[in-house]
Amino acid sequence: MSTPESRPLDGTAAEPTPALQDTLRSALTYAALPIRFVAFWLATLLPLTYLPLLATGTVTGHRLAFAGLLTLNAVAFVVGHSYNPPE
Repeated sequence: MSTPESRPLDGTAAEPTPALQDTLRSALTYAALPIRFVAFWLATLLPLTYLPLLATGTVTGHRLAFAGLLTLNAVAFVVGHSYNPPE
């Protein structure tokens, strides 16, 4: 049984064409649009829940949950920051 020869990779076969790169880039842009949309509105509306939680004292009893809510809001701000609705 023989083993296949090992050849060094020169990188020519694995490089996509510019047209394929443009197609992949536009597909990723359109796929990310709904995620950014949800993150933008989540980051915008989630702080509206803070005042009722603080007013009712829920925060003192569930500190870890409130910290998770703040973390979720921070992540939503980062992800939704570049949301720009298509015209």
